[in-house]
Amino acid sequence: MYRILYLTILLCSFFETARTQDTSLLISGPMLGYVEHREALIWLQVTDQVTDINIKYFPAGKTALAKTIHYDGLLRETYNPEKIVLENLDMNTVYNYEIYLNNKKQVFPYPLTFKTKDTWEFRRPAPDFSFIFGSCAYINDPVYDRPGESYGRDPRIFDTMAKTNADFMLWIGDNTYTREADWTSKSGFYYRYTHTRKNRHLQQLLSSMANYAIWDDHDYGPNDGNASFELKDVSLQAFKDFWGNKTFGETDNPGVYTRFTWSDCDFFLLDDRYYRSAEALHDSTTDKKYLGDRQLTWLKNGLLTSRATFKFITIGNQVLNPLNDFESFRSYREEYDELMHFIKEYRIPGIIFLTGDRHISDLIKVQPEGMYPLFDITSSPLTSRSFARFAETKEFNNPHRVVPAAVTEQNFMKIEVSGARNNRIATVSAITVDNKRVWTYEIKEMELK
Repeated sequence: MYRILYLTILLCSFFETARTQDTSLLISGPMLGYVEHREALIWLQVTDQVTDINIKYFPAGKTALAKTIHYDGLLRETYNPEKIVLENLDMNTVYNYEIYLNNKKQVFPYPLTFKTKDTWEFRRPAPDFSFIFGSCAYINDPVYDRPGESYGRDPRIFDTMAKTNADFMLWIGDNTYTREADWTSKSGFYYRYTHTRKNRHLQQLLSSMANYAIWDDHDYGPNDGNASFELKDVSLQAFKDFWGNKTFGETDNPGVYTRFTWSDCDFFLLDDRYYRSAEALHDSTTDKKYLGDRQLTWLKNGLLTSRATFKFITIGNQVLNPLNDFESFRSYREEYDELMHFIKEYRIPGIIFLTGDRHISDLIKVQPEGMYPLFDITSSPLTSRSFARFAETKEFNNPHRVVPAAVTEQNFMKIEVSGARNNRIATVSAITVDNKRVWTYEIKEMELK
């Protein structure tokens, strides 16, 4: 009798799960966007069959305190990327949440959970934390791909990333690759974002930690795209619709640049495309823009007022590598020199650059005259092809490299910030698709003063 009862319970559980799982409703997500002390953003994309979205959320283990928020925006469009902000949350609290589409609870093979930030300032030491970052995520799509060998590589790297127990993920450009048929229309951009975002290996990563993003040329539009791109506002809207940053640019200065704080660190996420001049302009040209005047002023003001231990400046292209013959901030000498002079003049401590784009990962250290050393941590590629001829380049044996070798296979970076006050350490690791740490390097707070 007990066996029959047990079997009945199992069958009921199975049919309940089958009843609530409906792939005709959910395309991708949920993705956790920004997380603050009292708010968190949930993103998801649904089909045109969805007429009703609700999120039920509650402190872990306290379902009696559950609240439900109803999405009242547009639905039943061709593409339906939606954002819902959970408000009036408690600080330092683990929350669970549930997704209901057309009143059907969606079932996932992993928990939907997040933790709000705590107020530690003036009370206790800064919390240790970790984050991961990477660039160049190409998902194959044969109808639109170029002939020959597939450019996209193993998407299981996203499964590895989801299991790192990091607090958040930084997507630092080329997070999707628009093809020739994509960057010529709004529908093309939205098709490409949808195709990339629904990859099954991405789903747990998107839900398991907060996600922040900037773009580079391939999600912006054409290869090496700049301010002349005629659909840059369409591209910007697609980026806003598919990412969960708290802000995008400024009210009267569009773009994807933004900033956020995590523990005792500030993150400045920059837009290297919307205001960018053509790379082919001579480096000596005084009006050759990379960030543009307003964004550069915004960055300088932010750096000057920041009291963070580490100030991570995140940007699509490499910044410091003097041997890089491809796209680089250094090629825009007017703005590059202006920023370096500003950091030196105002003695701003704790600067670390996080970059992507190169289809290799590297860690470069340069010693500007009259100031502390600067580090450029490059992470690439996630799932695109690696730089095949890197060994033939002059930077293969880069004297500015402080790790044993550049990584020329699929990988991502993990940075762990830890240590006592005035002795914080950023530990950088390059990690492969198989969860192998290729190398680890420590950057000490005291070095960057």
